Amino acid sequence: MKSELSFKTVACSTYEPLLQRCMATLEVLASRRQEICEARSGDEESGAELLRLQADYAKSYNDLCKHVGRCEICQTVVPDAAFRL
Repeated sequence: MKSELSFKTVACSTYEPLLQRCMATLEVLASRRQEICEARSGDEESGAELLRLQADYAKSYNDLCKHVGRCEICQTVVPDAAFRL
């Protein structure tokens, strides 16, 4: 699940690392979910791991959204469509 989504901002140095973290946590979640599904592992440990990974992604996505909502530069540069994943 390699995504080449990236918005280069000229002035805001915070956006790109937040976006990269968000994309990385989503990729880890998707990859691990696929591994668990393929192994047909439905044990409690696997479920707990997926919940933790999902929470990691939710936090990174929330951090990104909050930043864009508060940053005047990002509000003018980042399209709203970027948050419709």
